[in-house]
Amino acid sequence: MAFRFPLKSLQRLRAIYERREGQRLAAVTLQLFTAQKQLAALKQGQTNEAGSLSKSLQKGMTGAEVQFQVVCSAVRFKRMKVLAQLVESLSRQREGQLAEYREARQNLEVITRLYERQHAAYRRTQARREQQQATDMFLIRSQTPAQGH
Repeated sequence: MAFRFPLKSLQRLRAIYERREGQRLAAVTLQLFTAQKQLAALKQGQTNEAGSLSKSLQKGMTGAEVQFQVVCSAVRFKRMKVLAQLVESLSRQREGQLAEYREARQNLEVITRLYERQHAAYRRTQARREQQQATDMFLIRSQTPAQGH
């Protein structure tokens, strides 16, 4: 008789759920990484622009050029603020998703351990049954009178 795990469909369902939660975690992590990278690039751009503006002011700039730089800086600052909020939001979302993934992983591991225990018990039972059959065959043969003597 072959081993049959009665919770096999639940195990498959939990594996699918764990995989889905892992994929969601990866997607949120990627979004977070992208937003962090964009924010870092904007901060670097701001630093570069501040140095460039300082040099340009020393060389001499028109009022329109100064005003343009101010507007560009304001737009960059707004974008940095939005990205910082996005990074914060994605960080919280990632933490929540990580908790979901860990729970799904733990639920799958519980079912997997149950499967392994039941399968090991099945193998032990099968081994005992085979040993008992071998013992019974030996006893039957040893009790049968030898033919031809």
